[in-house]
Amino acid sequence: MIYITVKKKLKPGTADAYLAASQAYTDATRAEPGNKFYEHYRSVDDPDTILTIEAFDDAAAGEAHVASDHFQQGVDGDAKQYIAERPDIMYIDAADRDGWDKMSEF
Repeated sequence: MIYITVKKKLKPGTADAYLAASQAYTDATRAEPGNKFYEHYRSVDDPDTILTIEAFDDAAAGEAHVASDHFQQGVDGDAKQYIAERPDIMYIDAADRDGWDKMSEF
């Protein structure tokens, strides 16, 4: 499994517009065969920061995602106008994992 987080700093007051403009991309990504999940979260400390958490079956599924038409359109699409600066990304290849574990403290 590969696990990716992308933190986007948006222009002030544009988070709702960004999420609306990226909905078709979100839906298309969730429909990809190798996608495990794709979710957006708004920071409780900064409403102009969106954290996207996504996972794919493996690196090949991630590569197919990046090669998809909706990814290419998303990079230069309507949602880009709301992004204030280059996003931060964390990419983790967890080859021995297949998804979520249960939290041991509960």
